[in-house]
Amino acid sequence: MAYPLRLHIPTLFIIAFLSWPLTVSAGIQEDLIWAIEKGNSFEVSRLLNKGANPDIPDNEGNTPLMIAAKNKDLKLAQILIEAGAKLDTRNDYGETAIMLASYHGQTELVKQLYTQGAKINHDGWNPIIYAASGGHLQVIRLLLSSGADINSTTDNGTTALMMAVRENHLDAVALLLENGADLTAENEHGDSALTWAEKQNHQDIVKLLKSYGESK
Repeated sequence: MAYPLRLHIPTLFIIAFLSWPLTVSAGIQEDLIWAIEKGNSFEVSRLLNKGANPDIPDNEGNTPLMIAAKNKDLKLAQILIEAGAKLDTRNDYGETAIMLASYHGQTELVKQLYTQGAKINHDGWNPIIYAASGGHLQVIRLLLSSGADINSTTDNGTTALMMAVRENHLDAVALLLENGADLTAENEHGDSALTWAEKQNHQDIVKLLKSYGESK
């Protein structure tokens, strides 16, 4: 009766041994996400040095770099960039780190991501549309000076100008118009920036758009 038992002991040991690195790895990654969320730069550096992967996402596809961008944590973002974090990974909503940084008005982080190679011109939602949605003038200026397409559109034809209008960012609307935003562009429903301004009763923006249109 003892013989079969001796056969099972090595088998169980091998199974446990093979699963051990996976458990440790998962634990490190969970600890990294926790440290990022808490803004603990010392712990983040320690875990990265210990072998944590800077690109493993959370359950919504957000990488540590994206979380740092959403939390407006430049220092942590810099640590992750230096650790080789991928810059153009997308989360479950199609967002990249530079898009999130743009939406949250993180001018310096946007600059660092761009200079490290993050893309600013691509199909669909992109950094300048996100910056316009947040009304962040400095980020808009930075992206435009870096070659962002001011009239790029989402899949349904939405432009940066339309999003600035929708969110009632008068100064951003003015900045975009001054830099060549197309006032006549329409989305898939035939709505223009002026249409959106009128529908949402943003009267100051309506006046600005009409005045700008008349001057052309």
